[in-house]
Amino acid sequence: EIAAPRRARRAPHARAAPRARVAADRQAAMVLVEEVDEAKTEEEQEREAEEKRARDAEYLDFRRRFDKMKQQHDGVQAESEKIKTQGNNFFKLGLYMQASMMYSEAIELQPDNAVLYCNRAMAYLKQDMPHEALSDAEKSLEIDSSVENIKAYWRKAQALLDLDRLQESEDAADAGIALQGGNQHLNRVRRKAREAATMRRLCGQTWSAKMPNGIEKRYTFEADGSMKINVFGHYVPATFDLSVEGQPWSMVVRMKPEGVGSGNGPPPPPRPYIFEFHDQDQELWLCTPVQSDELPTKFEGPGFDRLRRAAPDEPTGEEASDEPLDARCERYISEMNEAMPLLPPQLPAAPSEQEISQEALVMESISQLKRRFGMQVHQRALELAKDPASAPTPALADLAEQLQRRFVTRRILAPPKEPPASAAGAGASAAPATSRPRSPFACLAGICGGSS
Repeated sequence: EIAAPRRARRAPHARAAPRARVAADRQAAMVLVEEVDEAKTEEEQEREAEEKRARDAEYLDFRRRFDKMKQQHDGVQAESEKIKTQGNNFFKLGLYMQASMMYSEAIELQPDNAVLYCNRAMAYLKQDMPHEALSDAEKSLEIDSSVENIKAYWRKAQALLDLDRLQESEDAADAGIALQGGNQHLNRVRRKAREAATMRRLCGQTWSAKMPNGIEKRYTFEADGSMKINVFGHYVPATFDLSVEGQPWSMVVRMKPEGVGSGNGPPPPPRPYIFEFHDQDQELWLCTPVQSDELPTKFEGPGFDRLRRAAPDEPTGEEASDEPLDARCERYISEMNEAMPLLPPQLPAAPSEQEISQEALVMESISQLKRRFGMQVHQRALELAKDPASAPTPALADLAEQLQRRFVTRRILAPPKEPPASAAGAGASAAPATSRPRSPFACLAGICGGSS
């Protein structure tokens, strides 16, 4: 009697275990059904997608065949032609994105139409999409590479130029020019590609050459078309224009008025040069006509220079010094007086090579002094030469008087109103020299600096 209730109390627990198993089995079955349904759904979706692609392909094939049938009947405009015409109208209005969309739709109907790819390439170029333009231009040429499709060569060359693939751009233009030599668009693109490649080789460094008399010339070309010519330590600003269509290549150099010097008249006329690169672009050949205005055809004669790549010009060549300014100025004037003869040579209208070389060596020595001591010392020396009495020491005053005579004889400075007493004896002999013509090399050597 006591045990029976206990068995009765255990009975619900015994019955709960089978129920839990049944619920778990039911849950597992539901998950399995859902997975089966999901797999079935994925299969159905894939099948439906495949069926849709097949229907789309069938419909596109129908449209293409129907479009082709229209083309074969006179008086009936094909759908692709209507779409292309709409694309052309958009292009003329500057709606390049809409035009490219129209051309893409037309290409769906005529995938082998070279003109459509060519047109879309141009629309892409107008949208600054050179990669897409290049792909379309190449596809167009793959379909038709004859002269009838000459525009595709232009599109390809322009796309390569925009991608900065300069040599490939020139090659593509050459291929089109071989079919139609007078095509202005192709010639323009080829010229731009050559000019860009040439500027890359020419600019960004200094080119240097030694003249027969030992004087160094330095040329620096900039990407904006400006240049600097350095002779005797004096920079002459100029501009240059390239011509890379003929052989040999040529350039025209124009001196800027500010590089000629105050009071020396207008700048010289433009100078033509021919040029070539050699030794893997380490050497630049320049040749300009001498005593002639005709462009040279060969690299020879007195106007021919072989320039090598050189280290960039230093912003200043001043020597480091802790000396006081007047102490440095005293050394500078002393060396200047030694380098510059008291009286300039009386050169004939057509000086000889030896006379030119001698004067050039003097100018080179002076320009080296100016670079070594710096502009501040040079300007101080010029001030003392104008007024030797202002020198702080007798020694510096005496050197300044000697420099003054040299500047007066070269007409860099006007004669003093009252010659210094120490120069009374020398004044008589120096005075007549003031009437001598000013040396044409004086300002080129930078003697007068920034004075007026």
